[in-house]
Amino acid sequence: MRRLRRSLAIPIGLAAAIIPATSVFAAPAATSNVLYNSLVPSPGNLPSIGFEATQAAQFGNEITLTRSAKVATVVVTMDSWGCQSGSWTDDTCSTTPGSKFNEPVTLNIFRTPATSPTTQADTPGNGVPGSVLLSVTKTFAIPYRPSANNTKCIGDESGSWFDTKNGECFPGLATNITFSLSSLHVTLPKTFVFGIAYNTSDYGAAPYGDATSCHSTTEGCGYDSLNVGLSYDPDNLNVGSNPYPGYVWWNTGTAANYCDSGAAGTSTFRIDSPSTAACWGVYNEPDAPWYMPAVEFTTS
Repeated sequence: MRRLRRSLAIPIGLAAAIIPATSVFAAPAATSNVLYNSLVPSPGNLPSIGFEATQAAQFGNEITLTRSAKVATVVVTMDSWGCQSGSWTDDTCSTTPGSKFNEPVTLNIFRTPATSPTTQADTPGNGVPGSVLLSVTKTFAIPYRPSANNTKCIGDESGSWFDTKNGECFPGLATNITFSLSSLHVTLPKTFVFGIAYNTSDYGAAPYGDATSCHSTTEGCGYDSLNVGLSYDPDNLNVGSNPYPGYVWWNTGTAANYCDSGAAGTSTFRIDSPSTAACWGVYNEPDAPWYMPAVEFTTS
């Protein structure tokens, strides 16, 4: 069972893996060109996984589309906790509306393993995906989270921004990024593994290092406070399905962040975890609803 403590998702040295959100949203309506949809409609913020704080390099899932088809777009919900100046940790976050930072994000799509990953032992080399089908990197303009509203957001919510649409205070900002893939003419199999990857100061395929100009500032680097958004299975799984509810795929360098405590290896993009019981339950429960990446795959 995965422990939900507040907040390995932001690099401030706290011992937690997932930032919980305060609201659960219904799934959006299905349309004919949507092959898979686990997005949340109009969220101010989502539970999320931050790479710098969890020592991660890639995060994703194995999913099943409604059918094999040429992929047109892939939408991924990210969660931005970074401030243009100041910090969310001391209630001084300040952002000029519309301010953004640029970050390259990679979408990887793999074949599924030759055998069911959950029938494999928790030993190094098991639970990994098959060959790469597609790898695309695009630089996105990621918005900083809005300024702190220390009038409406007080007490435990001090330092958060106020979302007038939802009438709530949030510490992070959910934002969608879209990979446009029609020009690649790639037909995806019905079931596959995908991963989202990007670099931070100390983690990823090519870490930026700590000598960057933003690293020494109060606000730090936006990418160090950038997370992958999570939604709930089955609450937000509107189209397609998850072959292994309660499991995710990720690469983290910290053994304790895996549900098998690293028995099947660390710093490896693999299912979490091969023969360990599903452990990505919401609210610390070993059953549904489960956490999963918030994504959408469409065809033309």
